[in-house]
Amino acid sequence: MKLGVQLWPQNTDWEAMRDAAQVADEVGIDGVFTWDHFYALSGKEERPNLEAYSLLAGLAAATKRVTLGPLVAAVTYRHPAVVANISATIDRISDGRFICGIGAAWNQTEHRAYGIELGTAGERSRRFAEATRVIRRLLDGERVTYTGTYFQLKDAVLNTRPVQARLPIMIGGGGEQRTLRTTARYADHWHGFGPPEQIQRKVEILRRHCAEVGRDPSAITPWGGRWIVVREDKAEGRRVLEDIAAHHHGMQPPDAFIGGPEEVARLLKRYWDAGARGFIPGFAYPYDTLTVERLAKEVRPALEHLIGTPAAAS
Repeated sequence: MKLGVQLWPQNTDWEAMRDAAQVADEVGIDGVFTWDHFYALSGKEERPNLEAYSLLAGLAAATKRVTLGPLVAAVTYRHPAVVANISATIDRISDGRFICGIGAAWNQTEHRAYGIELGTAGERSRRFAEATRVIRRLLDGERVTYTGTYFQLKDAVLNTRPVQARLPIMIGGGGEQRTLRTTARYADHWHGFGPPEQIQRKVEILRRHCAEVGRDPSAITPWGGRWIVVREDKAEGRRVLEDIAAHHHGMQPPDAFIGGPEEVARLLKRYWDAGARGFIPGFAYPYDTLTVERLAKEVRPALEHLIGTPAAAS
């Protein structure tokens, strides 16, 4: 099972995010992600929140081995051709370590404040399917002429080529009829939140969509995620979460799983059994780099023992 970290960009600064990402890079975490929003998501909304792609370009230059990506970027904020160009450029900066994470968008506050149309659930799904199709074709080197409801391209080509022969797309979202079908058509990774039982249901539906569109389901890596604090002492773990909440102006302590390496490994094994092949805990400032280190050095070996295969190579 691959292990990533999602570094929240709210109420923090570049230096703190860079340092946390470098810890993840050095200890052997597989991926570093951040969200794509302009307002804080937890606690008071009108607080500093750094822009995702700018951060990821900086992290591409500041790290050596981790994969990098937004978890996930809203296709309403940028034209899909722009997303493809940004992705290809960061892939070159990182020497082939970028994942193009995208989603249909949901945050009404940001859209209303910035005058960006969000639309109904159906409109978001249809727009997302169009955007993903355009991004996939441009990243794959096609010359694209496309006339859709939301996007129009004429003889368009991505002139900056990514390092990766197939720059991977990660789709975030659990819509069973449309989002997972778009995932089956175009994506290389899928990310969802929820308990193992919910992840299992989504993975099963994703596999059915793959069969319908003629795609090998093993070509798509499913990821789960939730907050984790690696501490044997539950009281110490709660203090970590309370300290985080104190820095985020109205935020409640995150609903996290607290446990030692063996307990966390057993939790991740449940996600493995549900079909997840990657897992991304969240981290807000002040970043709990001790948990990041222990995930790589202690949880991963315990998980490998439980699943009987090298966790990073799955």
